[in-house]
Amino acid sequence: MDFIYDIISGWAKAGYMPSIFEHTFMIRGLLAAIIIGPLLGAMGTVVITKKLSFFTQTIGNAAMSGVAIGLLFGEPVDGTYAGLYGFCLIVALLMTFVKNRSRLSNDTIIGVVLAQVLGIGIIMMIVVTSQFNIHQVEGILFGSLITLNDTDLITLAVASVLVGILFAYNFNRVMLGGFNPILAKARGLSPVALEYIFVTLMTIVVVASLKLIGALLVLVLVVVPAAAAQNVVSNLRQFVWVSVVFSSVSTALGLLLSGLVPVPSGAVIVLVSSVLFYGSLLLKPLLSKGGIGQGQV
Repeated sequence: MDFIYDIISGWAKAGYMPSIFEHTFMIRGLLAAIIIGPLLGAMGTVVITKKLSFFTQTIGNAAMSGVAIGLLFGEPVDGTYAGLYGFCLIVALLMTFVKNRSRLSNDTIIGVVLAQVLGIGIIMMIVVTSQFNIHQVEGILFGSLITLNDTDLITLAVASVLVGILFAYNFNRVMLGGFNPILAKARGLSPVALEYIFVTLMTIVVVASLKLIGALLVLVLVVVPAAAAQNVVSNLRQFVWVSVVFSSVSTALGLLLSGLVPVPSGAVIVLVSSVLFYGSLLLKPLLSKGGIGQGQV
């Protein structure tokens, strides 16, 4: 990793990049943004289409409990991977299981689990702060470039590559299962199995990106770039690619601005994506004859 840091730092010193990228923590953030931005944008299109926006928020909130569980079981403050991934995956699979075993709507199930996760998270964080400094875990809540380390970056890269490959392979199947479960079954697919696959992949990506974006803000970066893209496109292919572009711009530009202003990176990334969303609304009449609506191909 030092070799990559030296190259990018050299570019910054030579004037090819802003001088802020002479610092290692900014280079880590830039690499993380390049890795995670496009993938979050692509997966956001499925989240929007399947109306799973608050599913993402629930996973982000579950991260608070996951971090606390990891710390209580002896994991280091800057590497609570087992607790974080384990608890978030359990919550994601629980929501999917309940949905497929009941007649309740998505938003009802997610609302129930979200309330439970928030309650557990508050209790767990109170327990943890009696033993640890709350500032040691606030990077997970709000996103922090300072707390991002080499292990986080490698974990993010590995998770993104594996998830990206599996997501690209299953994208058409997941979309078909969401739009028309009967047709999917007729083609030999299992909509339920596809849903489990997607929520698992989505959870892995969300958890891997928490230190850059923050648990309380991850919903916005997943949903807002895709929502902005939806305003200005006319077909599914455009929807995916424009969402990828918007998400990438949000992460890269937000990261740069957070390096210039002493605020959490996640908050600035979210604000940039929000500007893109409202800009897409203003430009909608010029860029699209109507865009695609939620649930349309």
